[in-house]
Amino acid sequence: MPYRIVLIVALLLTLAAPVAVAQIETPAPGPSLATPPGSLPVSPVADLAGVQPLPLVGGRRAAFDAYVAEAMVTFGVPGASVAVVQGGEVVSLQGVGVREAGGTAPVTPDTMMMVGSVTKSFTSLLAATLVDDGALAWETPVGDLLPGFAVADPEVTARLTVADLFCACTGLPRRDVEIIIGADALTPEALIASVAAFPLTAPLGERYEYSNQAFAIGGYAAAVAAGAAPDDLLEGYGLAMRQRVLGPLGMPNSTFDLAAVLASGDYAVPHAADLSGDAQPLSPIVDDRFATAVAPAGALWSSAREMAHYLQVQLAAGVAPSGTRVVSPENLTRTWAPRTPIPPEAGTPPVLNEAFGAYGMGWGVGSYGGQRLINHSGGTLGFASEVAFLPDADLGVAVLTNGGLGGGLFAFAVQYRLFELLFDQEPGASAQLERFAADFGAQIADFAALLPLVAPEAVTPFLGRYAHPTLGEVELALRGGELVLRTDLFRVELRPLPAEAGSDAGYVFVDPPFVGVPAGVVLQEQADGRPELVLIVEENPEEESLSYAFAPLAAEAPPAASPAP
Repeated sequence: MPYRIVLIVALLLTLAAPVAVAQIETPAPGPSLATPPGSLPVSPVADLAGVQPLPLVGGRRAAFDAYVAEAMVTFGVPGASVAVVQGGEVVSLQGVGVREAGGTAPVTPDTMMMVGSVTKSFTSLLAATLVDDGALAWETPVGDLLPGFAVADPEVTARLTVADLFCACTGLPRRDVEIIIGADALTPEALIASVAAFPLTAPLGERYEYSNQAFAIGGYAAAVAAGAAPDDLLEGYGLAMRQRVLGPLGMPNSTFDLAAVLASGDYAVPHAADLSGDAQPLSPIVDDRFATAVAPAGALWSSAREMAHYLQVQLAAGVAPSGTRVVSPENLTRTWAPRTPIPPEAGTPPVLNEAFGAYGMGWGVGSYGGQRLINHSGGTLGFASEVAFLPDADLGVAVLTNGGLGGGLFAFAVQYRLFELLFDQEPGASAQLERFAADFGAQIADFAALLPLVAPEAVTPFLGRYAHPTLGEVELALRGGELVLRTDLFRVELRPLPAEAGSDAGYVFVDPPFVGVPAGVVLQEQADGRPELVLIVEENPEEESLSYAFAPLAAEAPPAASPAP
């Protein structure tokens, strides 16, 4: 998510800047919903370098708690949990709202939610522990651990190290659509093989390019160094994380195992926005499934209580609350070190561009008022999260949410309101984000008003099943007057996009979790008269859109013409 902001839904496992998603960007094809450059004034923050924050007590604590409750309404979030660590202690731990919209079960500090791309920093921490023990070096070639690994350029393949896969600098492009649409058939081994076909977008180390596939492969390489069998990477990665990271950190309930989450009974249901902006529940099974193959990049489930332990370890230079040293200070801070510059994004709230000036290894590196800021957001189809800390101020915060339209923006707003209160600043950053969310919601409403219902006669010739060699099979059908696209995991309505929207795409997605995602569908005839379904996806506005042509399955192909008498 360059370090892109999730403007609508947490569609992917992304490092999110405003609303993380897997956070996805402005809906395209379709009208641009980005806030115009210059429309968000910079709210100056005093020079806080070297300043120590005030304690979160008394009136400041009351003001912070009140803001969390109010912001849930402002950003349309069903539930959230928040942990604050200061001076080595957990000074605030709360759950607010409900686990499922319309329900009564409350979110608690122990309620499990997916943390999305926050998982990435756990994966780089796993690698750091292996470097400490001599089982791995940051400079170890990936091919030494995963012999079948290759990218499109053999020279780059030979040069790529484990550390390179964690820095968003490999040149591998963002291809989240292949994780989501093809999720049911995707395994770690297939994921590793897939990147050989991806065209590299830049030389190694020269450009920020967020790739969930690259990070996941780095995690699997670390798992092999920890003893994982090359033909059982997912289980081996999970075992290494439990033994070397989650257990020593004091996070026994954090897991990659959905069955364990469901058995706990205390878990939130993910939510995504419908076309009106209201949060609609999704199946936890669907949300978890698409992240499975890229587990090291975004599949961890955790709680605010256990994320507080994670913050304590980061702020204590690698020592857990129990006194156990998990990782050396040298290799821990190596993951924080800025490696790949992230260009500022026009239209993004200025505080977020300041927060994400560079990428380290699973962490965004930036500043708040001159204070060094280490942070990462995360988004799945229906969860959004943010973890941030100011190492020189010994202050950190973790925010987990069960989605809605503004889950990612809510998490950032809570983070910045905490900073404002403890550094005695005016509510400029949090107000920026509130305004951004309000403007964006209005733009979504305008976009929704453009979309008419489908004309059945226009789409009937294209109904049927289609297949793509990478993304698998989909079905296009009319159900109750709605044009519906089905995959193994999803059912989503398509609406026609009128000409005034300024796009070549014929149809856009209007159901959760894909409202507003940068994708559209074109229905057209091939030269031989057969129908064709083309999925158009804009993963990165700086690059050409991706096109995936689905061919009709044999059963839907028109009969061959009879020979002339």
